[in-house]
Amino acid sequence: MGDPDATVSRRDLLRVGPALAVGGLAGCSSLVGDSGTDTPVSTSTEAPTPSATPTPSATPTVTPTPTPDRPSIERQVIQRDQAAITHIRRTITGTITWPELEPYNRIDPELLGVWEGSDTVLEFTDDAEFDQTSPDFDGGGTYAAYDGTLYFRYSSGEETSLGYEVSEEDGGVVLEFRSQEGQTAYYNRAEAGSDDRSVVEQFEDAVIVEAENPETQREQLQTGGAGSGFVVTPEGHVVTNAHVVGADEDPADALYFRLATETRRAISQSIEEEYDLTDTEQTQVEEVFFDKLFSYFAQQSTVREVDTDIGVLHGRTPPDEDLEVHSWSATVETAGTVRETVQGEPTWGRDVAVLKVDAGSPLQTVPLGDSTDLGTGQDLFVVGYPDIGVQNLFEDRNTVLEPTLTSGVVSARRTLNSGIETIQTDAGINGGNSGGPIYDASGEVVGIATFKPADLDLEEVAFGLPIETATGFLGELGVENTPGELTETFREGLNAYWRDDCEDVTNHMEAVLDIWPEHPYAREFIEDC
Repeated sequence: MGDPDATVSRRDLLRVGPALAVGGLAGCSSLVGDSGTDTPVSTSTEAPTPSATPTPSATPTVTPTPTPDRPSIERQVIQRDQAAITHIRRTITGTITWPELEPYNRIDPELLGVWEGSDTVLEFTDDAEFDQTSPDFDGGGTYAAYDGTLYFRYSSGEETSLGYEVSEEDGGVVLEFRSQEGQTAYYNRAEAGSDDRSVVEQFEDAVIVEAENPETQREQLQTGGAGSGFVVTPEGHVVTNAHVVGADEDPADALYFRLATETRRAISQSIEEEYDLTDTEQTQVEEVFFDKLFSYFAQQSTVREVDTDIGVLHGRTPPDEDLEVHSWSATVETAGTVRETVQGEPTWGRDVAVLKVDAGSPLQTVPLGDSTDLGTGQDLFVVGYPDIGVQNLFEDRNTVLEPTLTSGVVSARRTLNSGIETIQTDAGINGGNSGGPIYDASGEVVGIATFKPADLDLEEVAFGLPIETATGFLGELGVENTPGELTETFREGLNAYWRDDCEDVTNHMEAVLDIWPEHPYAREFIEDC
């Protein structure tokens, strides 16, 4: 260590803080259940030394040693529970093959207009509809043109197809139809039509089909998602949302989605260069095309060697090491439904999952509370790992691996159509927060951050499920939220840290490291003393 007089530590600063009144922190209860409470420093009086003179000496008073202020309840929770609040990553890998594709516009502008035959009149419009009038028939339906073939679907449900060709002859425009039997029919253009569709509408009318003589395409893909969770038993039970671990999702669909996303990104610049679109139109075109790509891949592709892995990561990882190496592999012990349908309408379900990890040693846990009396206006805060797209701005990768805290109040207690209770809050819940703990003002977990309404353009409306939903699943597994020796030892060490008892901090945190050698924060508290 360097010259002790050269630096001023946090402890030095605390020692010169304002003295507290005898009795310590009035009204501030111990968050972590410290068995050794702070002992108030009392004043003492020394007896005067007898002397030959009759004038008594003054009684000296010992100055009380100042007790450091505890941090805010939010800071206490972060320091206490950050090792038990986990970052959960679901990774899906697989090999996908599909036949080469090509898009086409089912509306051929050359067909638009009115055509007259020997006894039949046809009209094609840019909304993919046609009318046919003849002495023995008057009707219509929809049509699609592709690669020289015109497909008709009559309003009666009957379908047929004819080869066609538009050409100019003797100063006029002629439409020739050819049947599969080799019969032909000719129509002359009587009136030209116009294509008034917007670019967005043109893409809506586009169809993606298998190319002629297609080559087989192949790609190895990886996709997945991320969320948050919290450890509830020393044995490694972790609570999160069911949707974080993909309980409602077919892994193959996730790979199709990934492939469609990559294809969309590849063509987005071409669309931007070819068409003069506003930002809104560009987005609409890309979304329309994405839906068609996803549909094609889901129908035409084959997925093999699909593997799903759920990793639970806590704390920090050396910047030159793979995150996956420092995560625990998890199994899903039980999971509820993400969404339910009630009277034909979709609604949220019991979106909770319980995972089990084998860390090789006991784990630190969070304390579960009771949301029964949690009411409108009461303070709460949410802790988790939101994916807000800013990780590339920071030099230290561990910035992303530090849990984020957002605070707010209970906006309302609402019951979903499914009968499931929820906690509405204005605290920030973003993508990646899902599955993280919601704390009340006393520092206990009373809910699980779960969802935001997708159809509401409101920033301060988010919902969590009450913790009782999770404890119901834990009860079904015969699992109970308990602190264990590791958690209790860490909390005692943390209480010592807050009262500036570095000897006690070292003793307890060293004991923590004996139980869990890879504890991500215990060593820091020792070094900070």
